[in-house]
Amino acid sequence: MLAGSSSGTLVAAALRYCREQREAKRVLTFVCDSGNKYLSKMFNDYWMIDQGLIERPQAGNLRDLIARRYDEGATVTCKADESLAAVYARMRFHDIDQVPVMDGERVVGLIDEWDLLRAVKDAPEHFELPVRRAMVTQLQTLDPEVPLERLLETFDAGHVALIVERGRFLGLITKSDLLNLWRRTLR
Repeated sequence: MLAGSSSGTLVAAALRYCREQREAKRVLTFVCDSGNKYLSKMFNDYWMIDQGLIERPQAGNLRDLIARRYDEGATVTCKADESLAAVYARMRFHDIDQVPVMDGERVVGLIDEWDLLRAVKDAPEHFELPVRRAMVTQLQTLDPEVPLERLLETFDAGHVALIVERGRFLGLITKSDLLNLWRRTLR
């Protein structure tokens, strides 16, 4: 059944009522909304994790802050030979402003909206250039075991927090990821 959260609330209330009864009864409830409007939210595990509604196993380090983990296939990435147009379309589709550039399991660069702007500002045809022509290659990476203060210093310096363990890219941490963690701790 593809139903929305209002229907889920009604079904849950009906089930709770049924469990409290001492004798069998007929119970009717409504399925009043469709779940098709919730596909990008309520039926999206990553959205549910961001909202603190699904718990992940905790590692006790910066890995816990990575919302979209690379090893789960959740990090939006690109390759250096892809066109700027393709990467820009991916950024818009996923509503993100930065994309790690990968070579196998290694992160070799980063491209963000500012890099795209600089690359195409005088010549829109530059959207056909490969990512390698616009990406940043001087990357600051963090091991997942470093203290949170190092992450904050990275943000203060205006850098992206790329988490790498023994040469293997784990994912990136955004300021929003950190804010989501702190918000969840209030519950």
